[in-house]
Amino acid sequence: MRKYSDINPADPEDRPTWVDAIDNPYLHGPYTPVVSEVTAVDLRVTQGSVPDDLYGAYMRQGPNPVFEPKGQYHWFDGDGMIHGLYLRDGRASYIRKWTQTRALHDEIERGQVELSGIMGPYEVSRIAGHEDSATNSEYCKDTSNTTLNLHNGKLLSAWYNAGSVYDVDPLTLETRGEERFGGGVDTALNAHGKVDVRTGEYINYGYADFQPWLTYYVIAPDGTLRHKARIDLPGPRLPHDTTITPRFTILHDFPLFHDTAVLRRTGHRVVQFRRDLPSRFGVIPRYGTQEQVKWFEFEPGYVLHMVNAWEDGDWITMDGCFQPDPTIRRNPEEGALGSMLAYLRYKGHLRRWRMNVVTGEKSEQQLDDLNVEFCLPDLDLYGVKSRYSYHQLIPTDLQTLAFEGLVKYDHDKATREVYHYPRGWFPSETAFARSTRATQEDHGYCVTLATNISDHRSEAWIFDAQDITAGPITRIAIPGRVPVGFHASWCYGRDLWPAAADRRVSHAA
Repeated sequence: MRKYSDINPADPEDRPTWVDAIDNPYLHGPYTPVVSEVTAVDLRVTQGSVPDDLYGAYMRQGPNPVFEPKGQYHWFDGDGMIHGLYLRDGRASYIRKWTQTRALHDEIERGQVELSGIMGPYEVSRIAGHEDSATNSEYCKDTSNTTLNLHNGKLLSAWYNAGSVYDVDPLTLETRGEERFGGGVDTALNAHGKVDVRTGEYINYGYADFQPWLTYYVIAPDGTLRHKARIDLPGPRLPHDTTITPRFTILHDFPLFHDTAVLRRTGHRVVQFRRDLPSRFGVIPRYGTQEQVKWFEFEPGYVLHMVNAWEDGDWITMDGCFQPDPTIRRNPEEGALGSMLAYLRYKGHLRRWRMNVVTGEKSEQQLDDLNVEFCLPDLDLYGVKSRYSYHQLIPTDLQTLAFEGLVKYDHDKATREVYHYPRGWFPSETAFARSTRATQEDHGYCVTLATNISDHRSEAWIFDAQDITAGPITRIAIPGRVPVGFHASWCYGRDLWPAAADRRVSHAA
């Protein structure tokens, strides 16, 4: 264990030596990986105080490669590293650890990377003849670096491109192994499964590069399979999120996907936007079958992340961040990295879709014009009506994907508030944490981890969710640098420490 006093957060040596020889912006600056794991208690508060009604943990997953990559490095290729900030009784603790995937375990044994990353070239010969049953991770490195869900006492870590789900101890961040849900799941799983806190169920689906279908799952509160169904699609697709309501799950089919013939012939996944095809949402009853799916067609585009969905009688309302033109436009000056850099230069806005599950009526409307993504409501409200959501404002003039502000939307009033981050700071996705004394939906806090590019200093920032424009009310020094990463989640204390109902237990992560 490395203690807070043992770590210099501005230490330039806290990085792999091999990154210096690679010209890739996602391996330098605020994206530079770290080389150590950290556990620290009683962090130093540099501004304000840790609110005593803030009870739980901010968890953030992200890429942090251990070894020099094989082929061109894509930002999605870094080994997963979880950063956990535990806030309890006015005190803060912090842990960062790698997710010990099967791929990382094999690399540590061999001392090098064996599989190519997202940009290939892939060894598709590995799956020749059994494409119908193959998963992407058989020829492409599965890094489990994308999302985190707390379910059945387990922190579930998942990967962007449908991979294995890993069971991580939420209090120590130790990886306990692959999670197969009692043997009920026999495919890879999408990154953005959803937990319905009202039923305790985990809803997700699996897909793969060569399969023109997805496999839909409902996992019971005890971690065993409750429901499974195959849903056929027009061809292999590249979905990223899913949405739920109390009665339904909404599946996504967008006209942005790869050409399997090119993949099989060249070993490269070439993603193209098909403007001649619609965006489609498939509404399936929670325990439904393929025959019960109702498909709704909308304007062509793509959605990485939805905010939420809810029911109003026979209508489903769904808000999310829509890209009307996800065409990948390479800059020839960026060479071999052009496709990756173009794909990650996001341009989108908040949009609303409405679908009537009885009459088939539908509508869609743009709600705002800001360039926003990485959107979260109160996670306890996934699937039921939520008024507020918290997004990242994304600049359009940077070579890489970064966040330049925190945006709070009021979906009832169609208004927004914006806090612009100080220059040189690179925060993470921001999670909402409801106060233990909450009387309103937004009575709580917004929590994030941020790193300063000038001196590599990292901090935890806590905002009053009812007044984000005032900036952080609390700043906490983090022991070590936090590289820019992907998704965050707020885990409520009642789920992390269920035996401590009176909260009078020792402060130990």
